[in-house]
Amino acid sequence: MDKKILNLLNKWKENNLITNSTYQEIVEFESNSSPTQKSKVAKAITLIGSLFLLSGLLGTLPLIWDNLTYWAQLLLLVVTTVFLIYEANYSEKFEDKNIFIFKSSERVSSVLFLISTISFGSVIVFSLNIINNTTEFSLSEDIQILIVSFMVLIYSLYMYSRTKQIFQHVALFYSSIFFLGSVGNIIFPNIEPWAGGLFLIATGLIWGLYTFNKILGPSWLGYLLSTSTISIGSIILIENLFGNNNLIKIILLIIGSVIFVWASIQLSEQVIFYIGGLGLVINLPRLITELLPDNIWPPLILFLVGGVLVAVGLYLNSIRENLKN
Repeated sequence: MDKKILNLLNKWKENNLITNSTYQEIVEFESNSSPTQKSKVAKAITLIGSLFLLSGLLGTLPLIWDNLTYWAQLLLLVVTTVFLIYEANYSEKFEDKNIFIFKSSERVSSVLFLISTISFGSVIVFSLNIINNTTEFSLSEDIQILIVSFMVLIYSLYMYSRTKQIFQHVALFYSSIFFLGSVGNIIFPNIEPWAGGLFLIATGLIWGLYTFNKILGPSWLGYLLSTSTISIGSIILIENLFGNNNLIKIILLIIGSVIFVWASIQLSEQVIFYIGGLGLVINLPRLITELLPDNIWPPLILFLVGGVLVAVGLYLNSIRENLKN
């Protein structure tokens, strides 16, 4: 039985939150549902063996890859992908909460599913190359990229809807950008760099809205991907639109960081605050240096502004505590 659960039960029992009979029933249930030592050993051996197989494959692959025919290379990728999916499904059945460097069996399966996504994309790439080289069909490079991105997006979407795990969320996000980017490249082949920044901003905003509406999770990861993408897109957009006007660029970036900090307070999400705070830490000194070049004032001004903000924050917090009391 897990020690944390047992400690909680003892604490609840001591404080008369549960009866003795309920305590005994929970202990008996947890003891019977916990995996046996033999089960743990068998699963650990299976996982270690799988890791050895993967490491052996990765070590041998470069040595034999060039000697394999294209069909054999494709078959090897297919087998690897199927093996990864099987291992990920098997690891989901682990009842152990901690498995070596992983915090949970779900994290193990999430990593394996992520690797299988990459392997699946390689299978699609090789399949398209074989079609191009052995048939009369001749697909352009843009169309091939579109097909690969679409197939990987479908695979990532299925895996995320099935697992709801962190790495599947990341895979879904970047495969979505990959697919939408490939579509945009076909529709607008001569797109301006600033439009790429606008695309990233729009994608980040949409991802943030889906996260806010609890369609995507966990929320901290959704907001991290959203805000970081919006930040990168904003930098690209501002750099291309305002050229050498550093003052306007810095002011706009500071305004964006302030908006992030405000949004973090409204949504109670620390990750948005970190992105906004980082933007302020980077751009406020740049603004002061731009306004007061070759001057000793910038560090002192930052010191004074920081002191004022800390004082205001403490004052507002004291008011809040007094209202609560």
